[in-house]
Amino acid sequence: MFLSSSHYHALWPELDPLIQCRQHWWENLLFISSLFENRCMQWTWYIGTEFIFYLLSPIFLLTLLRWKNVGLVLCASTILVSASFRAFAMIAYNLPPTQLGWNTPPLFNSNYMEHFSQMYIKPQYRIGPYIVGIVLGYYLVQLRNTNVKYSLKFVTLGWIFSTTAGAISVYGLYPVLQGWDWPVYYIIYGSFHRTLFALAIAWIVFACHRGYGGIVNRLLSFPIFIPLSALCYSVYLSHMPIVFATFLQLPFPYKYVGKIPLLMHCVVRLFLAYILGLQCSLLSELPAINVERILLARKRSEQVKSISHNEHCLSSISSTT
Repeated sequence: MFLSSSHYHALWPELDPLIQCRQHWWENLLFISSLFENRCMQWTWYIGTEFIFYLLSPIFLLTLLRWKNVGLVLCASTILVSASFRAFAMIAYNLPPTQLGWNTPPLFNSNYMEHFSQMYIKPQYRIGPYIVGIVLGYYLVQLRNTNVKYSLKFVTLGWIFSTTAGAISVYGLYPVLQGWDWPVYYIIYGSFHRTLFALAIAWIVFACHRGYGGIVNRLLSFPIFIPLSALCYSVYLSHMPIVFATFLQLPFPYKYVGKIPLLMHCVVRLFLAYILGLQCSLLSELPAINVERILLARKRSEQVKSISHNEHCLSSISSTT
């Protein structure tokens, strides 16, 4: 309501929460908005997508735990099937590899909202990076109590792969932005670039966790990142209202004179998003986490008491016999 009445310009009805949430609020409540067109608070699409991944994760985790090789084949097959689905959707709807390519017709479909609702938010096209995280977590747990050492060659190749994969996933978009007619490349890039980026990040996490992070690990371990990372979820939920509320106060058309004004606008919005995110975290997220910790602590204490009681009974029985 605030976003719909506190500015000089009207929100596009397709994006206006006051209009869309009246009809589609239940999709967000059930965390299934990404299965539909995600019209209510569209920036929250990933919550529904990740919730579906969370529900599916036991299938992969239990298979990896019980049958390692079968689990790895299942994970790899799911990534390939997801990439195939994405390639088919790009061909069927003439969609660009990412949303940044929607404004390069006549190569691609210029309907931004169709790309968003038909492919961008759908879980079947995005599960690849999540499975990479599952496999990484599995191996980190398996290596938790071991002292495995890796050769310099292995570590070097790992960092080369991570750097190359990250660069390709980011800068591989250049031909799209230039409007080059490379249809086969776009299909391959659009199908695998997110999974490739996840693999790059996975190596960084693995290397830092196993003691091969070097300067990267020291940089990522700066204390300033602790509160910033703790607030990232609340900032994610609250950043778009800040963007709407500030941009809609500007006179249109608004022209940025150089890159510095654009950078300052982004910095100001980021700062405001963290202020609002801090308030949201203090009012909702942190209290919920504390309640969960209290309940889990009570459950653990009851389990410990039960175990100690059973051990006492067993010792008493053994002493009498």
